[in-house]
Amino acid sequence: MIGTTRRLADPTSENHLYVDLENAGSVKALADKVETIDVLIFCIGALPGKDLQHYSDEDLQEVFHANVIIVIKALRHLQSYLNAHGAVLFIGSIAGSAGSYDEAYSASKAALVGLTKSLAKKSQNGVRFNCIAPGLIEGSTMFEGFAEGEIEKHVQQTPVGKLIALEDLVKICFDISQPHWASLNGQVIDINGGRYV
Repeated sequence: MIGTTRRLADPTSENHLYVDLENAGSVKALADKVETIDVLIFCIGALPGKDLQHYSDEDLQEVFHANVIIVIKALRHLQSYLNAHGAVLFIGSIAGSAGSYDEAYSASKAALVGLTKSLAKKSQNGVRFNCIAPGLIEGSTMFEGFAEGEIEKHVQQTPVGKLIALEDLVKICFDISQPHWASLNGQVIDINGGRYV
């Protein structure tokens, strides 16, 4: 298992590689290092936290670039390295279906839904494409950026009365990638405690 990150805490770690997803050579170097891929999880995103009237043209380009364009570019280079019956998971957001105060962010996450379904319809060799759409994730970078009152509001609006923990989301991603989920393809899996159904 190899993880990549934009905020590499330990550059010497054998389990992490720095990859510039905008650089085809960097992405290819990753693919060459691992040779084949069983599971590919795209967990990348940007949430400016603005309403549309406060977005600049540059802001719009940045949020769509980070949430959609980089994912498509990287997948284009990595797709041929996927093993038969492999799995690709996109981490979307509740905002992609339910909407958000940040309309551009919501629209960019909704684009992942269309990407998931389109790729699933053209799937070959049993490779599956699915999108996980969580609510606010406890322990995530986004969570850490929220004020206590905002977090409490999310909890109160969630029928089960709690947010999903980052560790639990990781377990779900791992499980969905297993062979017993072989028929799950082209789906958006909402994990939000019933906040949006």
